[in-house]
Amino acid sequence: LLWSPVRSAALDEGQRALVAEKLAGRMDGDGNVRVVASDSRSQRQNRERAEERLATLVRDALTVRKKRRPTKPGRAAKEARLTEKKRRGEKKRERRGDFD
Repeated sequence: LLWSPVRSAALDEGQRALVAEKLAGRMDGDGNVRVVASDSRSQRQNRERAEERLATLVRDALTVRKKRRPTKPGRAAKEARLTEKKRRGEKKRERRGDFD
């Protein structure tokens, strides 16, 4: 199944650009997206499956991902890290012996 997002009337200009950007790796030199299905022996069923896969591809390409909001460690996590760090340092200090 071949589909050209650039020439598709189902998408507006912004959607075309978004789909073309997201599916750039699946496009051939002419700007077509090829979807193949050979799950069953029936050509009709394979065509329907290919159409479903294409619809899923386009739907996923059109969804806009939320920006990741960077988080900071909480106060309890900071305190736990520092106490563990102090405990490790103390353990190493105890290992040191006086070599007089």
